[in-house]
Amino acid sequence: MTASPGPRHEAIGIGLLGFGTVGVGAYRMLADNRDAIVRKIGREFEVVRIGIRDAAKPRIADASLLTTELEQVVDDPRVSIVVEVMGGLDPAGPLIERALRNGRHVVTANKELLAKHGASLINLAAKQGLDLHFEAAVGGGIPLIQPLRHQLSGNDVLKMMGILNGTTNFILTKMAEGGRELEDVLAEAQRLGYAEADPTSDVDGYDAQYKLAILASLAYAKEVPVEGVFREGIRGVSKRDMQFADVLGYRIKLVGVVEALPGERILARVHPTLLKKDHPLARVDDVYNALWLRGDFVGDVMFTGRGAGAEATGSAIVGDIMDVCRNIHLGGAGNSVPLEGVAQLAPIAETKTRYFVRLVIQDRPKALGCIATVFGNCNVSLAAMEMRGLERGLGEIVFLTHECLESSIQLALKAMRNIHIVENVCSVLRVEH
Repeated sequence: MTASPGPRHEAIGIGLLGFGTVGVGAYRMLADNRDAIVRKIGREFEVVRIGIRDAAKPRIADASLLTTELEQVVDDPRVSIVVEVMGGLDPAGPLIERALRNGRHVVTANKELLAKHGASLINLAAKQGLDLHFEAAVGGGIPLIQPLRHQLSGNDVLKMMGILNGTTNFILTKMAEGGRELEDVLAEAQRLGYAEADPTSDVDGYDAQYKLAILASLAYAKEVPVEGVFREGIRGVSKRDMQFADVLGYRIKLVGVVEALPGERILARVHPTLLKKDHPLARVDDVYNALWLRGDFVGDVMFTGRGAGAEATGSAIVGDIMDVCRNIHLGGAGNSVPLEGVAQLAPIAETKTRYFVRLVIQDRPKALGCIATVFGNCNVSLAAMEMRGLERGLGEIVFLTHECLESSIQLALKAMRNIHIVENVCSVLRVEH
């Protein structure tokens, strides 16, 4: 007796918003690995609509799929999953909201949109009983969102630290290895395609700030407004800072840090950071990203890999699409969990860590004693010192402090700038362990 075939299911319709480098990468992966993907999700799928902005640009997709009327993608009744890879706030934001209100599941890689409006979109998806997936928005090909939402969600997150931007990590790696200045390495990164013609988002820390806001929101199940995340980019990091850090046993990285404080508050910050050379994040180089997390039960865990690029980001997008397809096929869609209120964020002044301070001072008797007194009067204790002689009676000196409050170090630096023997406060960098 021959078993009767199971019920037939219609193919799940997918609509793409955007068909640039990332969109094409996802489209090609869906096509090249189609058979394997169908086996894994248990259902056929089909890309039925692709929204583009430039109709004159050559495309690898069939012309019948393309439209410059972007609303057609989110309104098409054949589309069950809208995949947004356009970037930016407008028109991506209104289109995603429209898709959710139309009953479409959404996959997006838009970190800026999620950092600034993610809470309202997540809560809308939850209200609608829909999936909103965004693995590619933070770690590219590194799985970070799903572990925070699922495998690690039973833990209280005590602290997270991450290298969240591949461009700045490449720049700082090359500066450390080659003794080069930032502008020289930035030009190389632009030639290699790692940095945009306008590198502001990367170099000034906005990209990492957006990603940290998203991760913190998921880790603490509350909206973390991006403007509450302290941000400082790498433009102030020099070759001399790299050289002194190396002598003292450190590497400099652009790091995002989130930590829980008493009173259910959190402190979120992005800035250049000195890490001991044996710290796991200090060994993450070039365009690689990483996230280190400490949970109250799981202890220390770390994720690392390529954080950007068409293939890595496309891989994360396709993974999200497959997850949504499985949910649709099994009737279990509605994976979005609403965020409960807005997190109470502490100001950067409450940061308590160690500091690296580089000064140029007049090479005069009692100069060091005078500076040490200023630090001491501001409740800053010194742990180590390195000094190099300069011409014209000047000296360059680096102090490493013991742990102290940000407010204390800033008070000391304000006083230092008013001392006649201090010619310049060159660098102030935070130190993590």
